[in-house]
Amino acid sequence: MHTLKLVNLFIKNNLLQLGRKWLSLPLLLLSPIILVSLLAWAIISMVDTTEQETMEVGLVNLDQSEETALIVDLLAESSQLGEGLHMEKISEAEGQTGIEANQLSSYMVFPADFFQGLLNGKRSQVTIVGNPEQPLESQLINELMETVTRHIRGSQANILTINDYAKRLDMDNEARNDMLFEQFVDFFFYVLGSNQVVDEQTLTNHATASPVTYFSLAGWFTLITIWLFILYTMLHRDNDEKMRTRMRLYGVTDWQQAVAAMIVSIIILAVLAVLTFAGLVYLFDDLDLTSENYGRIAILTLLHSSIFLQCLILLDWLLKSQKLTLLVHTAFTGMVLLFSGAIIPEIYFPAYLEKVFSYSFGYQSFHWIEQISLNGRFYAEYQPLVYMLVVSFVISLIVSLGKGRAYK
Repeated sequence: MHTLKLVNLFIKNNLLQLGRKWLSLPLLLLSPIILVSLLAWAIISMVDTTEQETMEVGLVNLDQSEETALIVDLLAESSQLGEGLHMEKISEAEGQTGIEANQLSSYMVFPADFFQGLLNGKRSQVTIVGNPEQPLESQLINELMETVTRHIRGSQANILTINDYAKRLDMDNEARNDMLFEQFVDFFFYVLGSNQVVDEQTLTNHATASPVTYFSLAGWFTLITIWLFILYTMLHRDNDEKMRTRMRLYGVTDWQQAVAAMIVSIIILAVLAVLTFAGLVYLFDDLDLTSENYGRIAILTLLHSSIFLQCLILLDWLLKSQKLTLLVHTAFTGMVLLFSGAIIPEIYFPAYLEKVFSYSFGYQSFHWIEQISLNGRFYAEYQPLVYMLVVSFVISLIVSLGKGRAYK
């Protein structure tokens, strides 16, 4: 009970100390907003890939048959060939001019008597002319067209089987050709419509898919971490060594003062975090959260703040020089933000560092805040953060008891 009274007394004292700085405190809290905003704007401008270049592919039809024209039309109009690829019908002269002017990535040529060759059992041969200025795009289109050619050969095998049975039944040539044409159309439509020619697996990277939203959220996380650092530093500076020694003479422990500083810092941060996060939700439609998810983000922020402040307190107790303590606190804050992925997204780090980052409370906190805010998750793993909080609490208590005995 005596401890709670002392903690309550120091909470009131810390609030009074901050109240006396009503002019300098807002300026100190506003300066990180400007710094983080400039940093986020610089990163967004570097990774913004909203304007995606489209690969232009020409389709040259030298076979004037109705069947080959249908194949070319289907390829030109099909949306199953992957994003970022535009195909259109052109002449061979236009294809050569487009390659020379670097306007086409490549063009493919359907030779004369292409469809008749399919009916006669000849191997389908499509010539692909690449652009030497775009070797990667040309190679990709070549692989894509090889896949299309395999589908055409599958149609060819089906047609040849039907054609063989139709000949055995002595069908009229005109009726047989009409039936083969219909079968080819049905089968080719089925091939293009049943599945994508290129199997695509989408891995969403919000840092590039929606960089403005991602880095705004990362900026908010960076901002609350810097605010915690500023608030604790201001409270710590007001208690010099002489004042601490006097407090110990009255039976006040470092732990009681630290708990009071933590509570005051978290209370002020809660107000700032709610206001700034409400601004993010208002500005970005992507952040459409339910009330349960607001609660999950609040819990993650509270756990992150508590662990971060306890780490600052531990470093404060272990280091005697105020200047060295400030330097180490600054370096530690930078490491927490770096490992969290808020400044540099985790996808840009080597894969082997992912395990190292997973042991960072900053990474665990921001990762789940991102998952809830941008991926619409309705759950979060609190266990790693709770374990880290308990461990930091136990270590802080042990160090505090050790310091108390040393002073006695």
